[in-house]
Amino acid sequence: MNTLVSYDWLKEYVKLKETPEEFARRVSLSGPAVEKILKLNTELDEKIVIGKILELNKHPNADKLKLVSVDVGQPQPLSIVCGGSNLELGQYVAVALIGAKVRWHGEGEPIVLEPAEIRGVKSEGMICASTEIGLGEAFPNSDRMILDLGFELGWNDAAAKVKIPKLGTPLADVLGGSDDVGMDIEVTSNRVDCMGMVGMAREAAAILDREFIWKEPKKPKYEVRGTRYAVPVKISAKKECPRYMAAKITGVKVGPSPWWLKRRLLSAGLRPINNIVDISNYVMLELAQPTHIFDAATLDGGIDIRLSRMGEKIQALDGKTYELDDTILLIADQSKPIAIAGVMGGEQTGVTLNTTDVIIEAAAFDPVCIRRGARKINLQSDAQLRFEKGLSTEAPPIAMARTIELVLELAGGKLEGDAADVGQTKYKPLSFSTTVDEVDSLIGVKVPKTEMVDRLRRLGFKVKVTGKTIKAEVPWWRDHDIELGRDLVEEIARIEGYANIPGIIPFGLRPRPMDAELIWEKRSRDILKGAGLSEVYSYSFVSQDLLAKADYDAKGMLHVQNPLTAEYEVMRTSLLPSLLQAAAENSERFPEQRLFEVANVYYPASRGTDSFWSDLPDEQLEIGMLFLGMPEPWRAAKGVVEHLLDEMGIQDISWKRLDNDSFWHPGHSVQAFVKEKLVATVGELSPKVAKNFKFESPIGLVDIPFEDIVGLAAEIRAYRPVTSFPEAKRDLSVVVDFRVEYDDIAREILSINPLVTDVAWFDTYRGENLPADKKSVAMHVTFSSPERTLESAEVDALMEKITLDLKEKFKAEMRG
Repeated sequence: MNTLVSYDWLKEYVKLKETPEEFARRVSLSGPAVEKILKLNTELDEKIVIGKILELNKHPNADKLKLVSVDVGQPQPLSIVCGGSNLELGQYVAVALIGAKVRWHGEGEPIVLEPAEIRGVKSEGMICASTEIGLGEAFPNSDRMILDLGFELGWNDAAAKVKIPKLGTPLADVLGGSDDVGMDIEVTSNRVDCMGMVGMAREAAAILDREFIWKEPKKPKYEVRGTRYAVPVKISAKKECPRYMAAKITGVKVGPSPWWLKRRLLSAGLRPINNIVDISNYVMLELAQPTHIFDAATLDGGIDIRLSRMGEKIQALDGKTYELDDTILLIADQSKPIAIAGVMGGEQTGVTLNTTDVIIEAAAFDPVCIRRGARKINLQSDAQLRFEKGLSTEAPPIAMARTIELVLELAGGKLEGDAADVGQTKYKPLSFSTTVDEVDSLIGVKVPKTEMVDRLRRLGFKVKVTGKTIKAEVPWWRDHDIELGRDLVEEIARIEGYANIPGIIPFGLRPRPMDAELIWEKRSRDILKGAGLSEVYSYSFVSQDLLAKADYDAKGMLHVQNPLTAEYEVMRTSLLPSLLQAAAENSERFPEQRLFEVANVYYPASRGTDSFWSDLPDEQLEIGMLFLGMPEPWRAAKGVVEHLLDEMGIQDISWKRLDNDSFWHPGHSVQAFVKEKLVATVGELSPKVAKNFKFESPIGLVDIPFEDIVGLAAEIRAYRPVTSFPEAKRDLSVVVDFRVEYDDIAREILSINPLVTDVAWFDTYRGENLPADKKSVAMHVTFSSPERTLESAEVDALMEKITLDLKEKFKAEMRG
């Protein structure tokens, strides 16, 4: 979770002396990591200055253009041709001098402004619209309206007594923040307090030992109107909403926000909308506690925090209508839902330019409820990202006070009664203890006790010391984070700076042995890559359409209750459909492919109902391979499997024909066993299934139940030197019953004599000149001795022995 932090804004809450780069380096070593430093306001060129319109005249050759005389603080006014529809005498404008960079009509890349002649009249600059100088989001206007600085910055309001800058002053200096930078900071999910400027400032003050200068807003005064609480509030879903506050302000004036507020929102990546909405967003960015503001006139009676009803609908502020089940937490009035709690407000009750009375909401919600609800309806927001991480029940009053303070200041109005506060209970802060010895032991660095106490206090803990025991009361903004005494040790350690702790392995500590499955998983990847295969990564979720194409039945598989799309609705029980899809999608660009994937597949739970894990899927690690674009790809697949099993030290493998499986090609598919345990299925894809994926050539596939073969794997540590004497080779061709497996023939030949060192198949034939129940199998037989060169007579004698043995064992006939 990342947040964009303006360094200039951060300095309003903590007295910093460091440069942004030094701040990033030191804070990243002890807290939230600064990933990037970004220059803000990059489009506002120094040659864009403040000007004042002195004269307006018609253009002699164009009805829609005017000749404008503009004072920019130079000895002579500039003469500029401009087509702005809102030009007025005495107007303060943004003037781009010759050489400034602007976006022409707010489009394209910035260009350098040069002297120009427009319709026969010389123009000495450009009066700019907001979109032409990178301020379109701050000051939105129509295409033909120039930026009216007097109106936007309040210079036209005599009562405001605003000091108008000197003409010719760079606009960047007037707006401020020309040297500001934004820091892209990664905030871990347990530190949602650092998603606000105050929390980040508090963290920086503790790490850098600087003064934290933020002051908590005071509880606002209200005008009593008959009853103390102006907004009736009821919490029907007490578990999902432990605290809810609401306050009503009447007589507000909705309009543009002042520049300082717009600037802060823009620095955080948010677009200004109006002063009321901007205040709510500003408070969220400042305090990390979201608030929401309703148009009071659109509410029917009081507020009820309840669960949605089946089929209930709400149109959210994003303009979309969401149909809900009965598990979504809502804010509702007496007749309708008005907001999806903790996620987004409703369009019908949103603040508009016609709003005069508002109701401010600040609340605490159950994080799990918010997270599940947002994902169920596929709706995210900045507020939801904070609520789902867990916010304290002590945060709403501070956010409410700050929001009321800003609304009264920037939009006027009166606070109608005290804020309603429902669900509030006496807060009991968490408290944990550690000892000086435990801290030193776990960190590995001696830290003085006084320094331990000081660090915890700087972080907001209330600390009490008794002897060597340190007892700390957890500040409310960390009550979802600090869970035990050892967390206090971590706090002390990170302020020390992890980079300052020596990287020494404690005496007597030995590395924990790795699980055999993890070891062989890594080795298998290396072996397969070394064999020329490319690794594939695919989703564990697949579609029912893909399974149907691959001739898999999805009925017995696990189905996702709330899939993101139909493409990810079933948890796969095999890697092969995913490999087929990957190969099919890439077959035009890569006609020859050798792919593999090592990943889990998922089956319905089989552990029994009494197990804690009984509801979880049964995960099994598998290896899948695919071969495409080569003659007889199943033979290549079998060779790779034999290589993998050999590298894993798995011996005594027997192969059996695989029949009666519609996924596999009959006659071109086999299974490997070790003592009746299946270790691999290898073969060619059925032509019917291949047609579904539009493959025009045969596909070789491999399916290995990896968990089952890990137990058979063995470390191969014996060294067998290559013989220095020449080998002798003979070709052997035998006719046997078609049901006899080549693997059985090879095993029998190897068992005859130790001088027979290898048997390699090279051909099998069935057809013309052979009976229908016979086949011819041809192989190379290798003979060698580590001690001497074999004589030809010796080899001939061994071949004779092999021939006799095969005749007896398999009723084999020799072919010439």
